[in-house]
Amino acid sequence: MQQILQQTRAFVKNYHQKDTSGHDFSHLERVYKNVDFILKTEPSADVFVVKMSALLHDVDDHKFGGDGKRAETFLKTLPLSAKTVCRILETIQESSFANSGANPSFKTIEQAILSDADKLDAMGAIGISRTILFGGAFGITLFDENSFPKDDLTQAEYKNLFREGNSSINHFFDKLLKLKKAMRTKSGRAEAEKREKIMIDFLRCFFAEQNLADWLEYLEKYLQKETVDA
Repeated sequence: MQQILQQTRAFVKNYHQKDTSGHDFSHLERVYKNVDFILKTEPSADVFVVKMSALLHDVDDHKFGGDGKRAETFLKTLPLSAKTVCRILETIQESSFANSGANPSFKTIEQAILSDADKLDAMGAIGISRTILFGGAFGITLFDENSFPKDDLTQAEYKNLFREGNSSINHFFDKLLKLKKAMRTKSGRAEAEKREKIMIDFLRCFFAEQNLADWLEYLEKYLQKETVDA
């Protein structure tokens, strides 16, 4: 199994080596480390399945096109049972925010662990950096003070990067500030608590430096609503 993990690591390192959107191999390494961190408190999980899923989870990301079969094609070249391949692919598919949303209900602990591990890398200082990097890579504006986030985006709207009003700052409200309550493991929730505070402090400073009282008010009302809904 260790040899297969090493082979998979080499495959994804080559696949993601030219990425400039925050979904590079460094992201995969951090998610892999997050998986290790969460596994310490989730002894019932299948370690191999969740680690393979962590390495392959961005190969078929909808934002980068493709036929959606790259992970499956690669897995079928490995000496794995059809059942194991299916479990890895289902773990990847079910754990993404685009599919599971802000209040996920997972069938397996492996799906919950991958979800938490990936979401942690979208939070805190790393998450802030990756959000701005992603926006730059796709030509998404950093911020439009006249365009407040839309409440209750549909799945299709969320996936449409170039929808009217989208911006990197709005992405905090569309997704990043919803991630703490989406955590499904004990260690994931504890770490998310710390990382969310970093993002909130960043947004407060971002709006205060521009004297945007209306955005500061929007942020505080948003946080109050999220607390009540949690």
